[in-house]
Amino acid sequence: MDAIKQTDLRESGNGRHRGRVAKALACFAFFAWVACDSFVPVQGWDEKLGPVIPHDSFPADCALCHRGSDWHTLKDDFAFDHAKQTGVTLNGAHADAACLLCHNDRGPVAQYANQGCAGCHADPHRGQMGRNCTDCHDEKTWRPNEMIQRHDRTRLPLVGAHAATACFRCHPGAQVGNFAGADSRCEGCHAGQYSRSSYDHVSAGFTTDCDRCHRPTNWKPALVEHPATFPLTFGHANRLCTECHTPPNYAGLSTTCSSCHLDDYSATTSPPHAAANFSTDCTQCHNTRGWTGANFQHSPNFPLTNGHAGRACSACHSGGVYVGLSTACSSCHLDTYQATRNPNHASYGIPTTCEQCHNTVRWGDGSFTHAFPITSGAHANTSCNDCHTGGVGTAFSCTHCHQHSQSSMNSQHNGVGGYQWLSSRCYQCHPNGRG
Repeated sequence: MDAIKQTDLRESGNGRHRGRVAKALACFAFFAWVACDSFVPVQGWDEKLGPVIPHDSFPADCALCHRGSDWHTLKDDFAFDHAKQTGVTLNGAHADAACLLCHNDRGPVAQYANQGCAGCHADPHRGQMGRNCTDCHDEKTWRPNEMIQRHDRTRLPLVGAHAATACFRCHPGAQVGNFAGADSRCEGCHAGQYSRSSYDHVSAGFTTDCDRCHRPTNWKPALVEHPATFPLTFGHANRLCTECHTPPNYAGLSTTCSSCHLDDYSATTSPPHAAANFSTDCTQCHNTRGWTGANFQHSPNFPLTNGHAGRACSACHSGGVYVGLSTACSSCHLDTYQATRNPNHASYGIPTTCEQCHNTVRWGDGSFTHAFPITSGAHANTSCNDCHTGGVGTAFSCTHCHQHSQSSMNSQHNGVGGYQWLSSRCYQCHPNGRG
């Protein structure tokens, strides 16, 4: 048994050893492949850096520019005054560009410099943007500048969300410098939103001119210019289209109130609109500021003023009668008429035309224009019952209330001609009830 265990241990150790050797060989092979692939002989040239610059006119002392270990690495303290040595100043990104980008075996640099930007930079715009690159680019960075302002001179100025949109979203060839052929119509970019909108634009026949309802600052919410025949004001404003346009129907929809508010009309019980046969033209009483608190214009032959105003309709229109109701005071105030004791309207036969004495400001302040002046003196503030003991039709003279003996009349009116006549017309001399 011990021999078997020792054999197993030796085989296990040999297996681990063989595994480590295999891994080492694999790593060696990998690094050897990398070394061979990137191997550059001493004093050789790495082809990945581009073509070799002809050095025929350069100084023979290579150490002026190069390190001694290879040819493709310049000295750390290498400095070349391009402007002084060549008369051409390198600005912006050109100052940091590798020499080989301009100086190579293509030919004399001046030959390409005389062509301007196109001498070194291939035109990604396919000649469609002109040859003057400096219209959009500068030497600091190849990225174009002031494109938002420049775009304002096109058919589609960039405003709102459009200004933050990547160029390629509208110009499919923008990644390779092709900006031609962009569609300035809304549907050129937004056809997908038009067809997939929660409001069925296609079935409703909505215009594809999106800016009729949408704004470039924000796609939602849409700002619909409703027809002038039915402006959306107050309570009608800022509502979902589908609240009125159900099912989605945006052409030829009725503008009558009952087309949307018939359920409210039928359910109203104070007063009951349907039973009273009210008009379904809700605008006669309601407005878009608030549905409740209707303002009803009462018939002009019976205006609701002062005490009549602000009352519930049912206070007068009992039984749900709203058409043909009498405008006579007694139709509402007969109980008050019969209960009045000062004076007793019913027993005195006072007319039921209450407006002769009363008004809507205050019921208790009746004002009666008396045939016999009682507005001042002792007669003022006298109760009707004090004189009218026999009813309104009683004939009155002064002596009816002010009884005097004949001797008294003679003694007090001695020398006054016709005192017998005067006895029943005392107020001609005593207008205030006094001597």
